[in-house]
Amino acid sequence: MTPDKSLISLAVLDDHPIICRSFDVLCADQDDLIVVGKFSHSKELFNWLQTAECDVLVLDYILQNDQMDGLTLIKYLVSNHPHLRILLSTSIDSLAVIRTAYMLGVSGYIAKREESTSYLSAIRTIANGQRYIPNHIASELGRNSIHKLPNGLRINKIHDDCKELFSTRLLTSREAEVVNYILEGMELVDIATKLKRSRKTISGHKQSAMRKMGVSSDLELFKYRDALFCKY
Repeated sequence: MTPDKSLISLAVLDDHPIICRSFDVLCADQDDLIVVGKFSHSKELFNWLQTAECDVLVLDYILQNDQMDGLTLIKYLVSNHPHLRILLSTSIDSLAVIRTAYMLGVSGYIAKREESTSYLSAIRTIANGQRYIPNHIASELGRNSIHKLPNGLRINKIHDDCKELFSTRLLTSREAEVVNYILEGMELVDIATKLKRSRKTISGHKQSAMRKMGVSSDLELFKYRDALFCKY
């Protein structure tokens, strides 16, 4: 049977079965929407995408511990399935995470607490080839443009590449500088000596940067870097 091109095909990745089933209910009385795949594990989705496709993927940001973390998963999907339109659906409201998701290439973000009408609007907007950015998120992002990462941006030159990304789109120049030195393996005391600042001041820059980036540990900081810069 030839697929109905007038229908918007939808796939869902969420490790809560009731969330997946809710999209069947959501689309049941919508003439233009059809659910073609529901997955609780990213590996199931990856296997499905080898032979199938959809117009919009609704993607949960936080999955079980044996799966990729959110930013890494987004980067993998965008790199391997560049035509896939992704609607990020999550309870996380970290502006840093949301901004980074847009930078990595998602087509939209929606909070899980939103009403069904907002989901329908987001899905249709994305399927139409536009980005869906809720009004309150757009105003919060304000002065910072949301762009995908430039082609070819790699971690080969950590200091230059990270400084360009963070200083212009997320962090202050000093915060970006401290983060770059941390990613190069320097300890806070050594960074303080190099920048001729107290260790307390450097620690303050680090904590401020990590809050903006939505990370809470050095391990998460390196994961953040890898999600942004490492190719698949």
